Amino acid sequence: MTFRGIFSNSKTGTKVILLLGIPFFFMLFSSVVLYVIPTIAGIQTDSSTSWLLVEQGVISTITFIVGAFCYAYLTQRAPLRYLGLVQESSTWLYIIAAIAMFCLMPLVSATAVWNDSIQLPAALAELEKLLRTMEDTANDLTLQLMSEKGMGNLLLSLLIMAVVPAVGEELLFRGCVQKGIENKTGNAHIAVWSTALLFSFIHFQFYGFIPRALLGVALGYFYTYGKSLWIPIWAHFLNNAVSILTYKLFYQEVGETNLSTMGASQDLLIPAIAGTMLYLAAMLFFVLIARYRKP
Repeated sequence: MTFRGIFSNSKTGTKVILLLGIPFFFMLFSSVVLYVIPTIAGIQTDSSTSWLLVEQGVISTITFIVGAFCYAYLTQRAPLRYLGLVQESSTWLYIIAAIAMFCLMPLVSATAVWNDSIQLPAALAELEKLLRTMEDTANDLTLQLMSEKGMGNLLLSLLIMAVVPAVGEELLFRGCVQKGIENKTGNAHIAVWSTALLFSFIHFQFYGFIPRALLGVALGYFYTYGKSLWIPIWAHFLNNAVSILTYKLFYQEVGETNLSTMGASQDLLIPAIAGTMLYLAAMLFFVLIARYRKP
């Protein structure tokens, strides 16, 4: 007996429960495994950067990558095709996607500065304090993961913080969530924007919500028009890798502590406008090539 596609004819509610429940189960499972196995084996774990990176990598891989594949396997007769992993694309689409991501960076930086400066009304002071604490905790953890120097740590950081999230988050959000919403609503734009908002919300970082949502929209349209999930995976990896390399090469030595506004200034309006226009032009070429050029 095969379980492939066993829930393919199930109602939407059942698929939503599976989509929420499977990654959550794997997140709990991976967390327990990371605690139980070292305990049984008598391995002494600590809070070193290397161990934290391993923990992050294992939990992300099992939660997002294994979770997404498991969901697709149970709900689709052709899971790899459903996820967009077997469709071929022109090399030009990958090149233009990279150019578009770089053009979008000034707008992302500008919105990051604005988002980070938001102050809630006095009546919501306690909520603002909680949100700031959550933001600072996430920021401090990321800084700790990148705190060690050397080529070995750089490569490990790129693997755990660029490759794994790019593959895992795109599989779950673009491959499963966005595809499911589009199939249900018949509207690709609703699917892209609602998935981008969910993608940003699930990080639980209010003061980075808007720039992360913008990135989610860009990744969503790469998938919508490019048809292959490998394109947003590539673009997602580039975004994360550039952030890691920028911090490691230029800001680690000076003690930069806010990664969301790293290197940004207040005078970003003109670069943001120019970058956005170039991004839209790149996306126009992306759509045209996706429609008329064969892989």
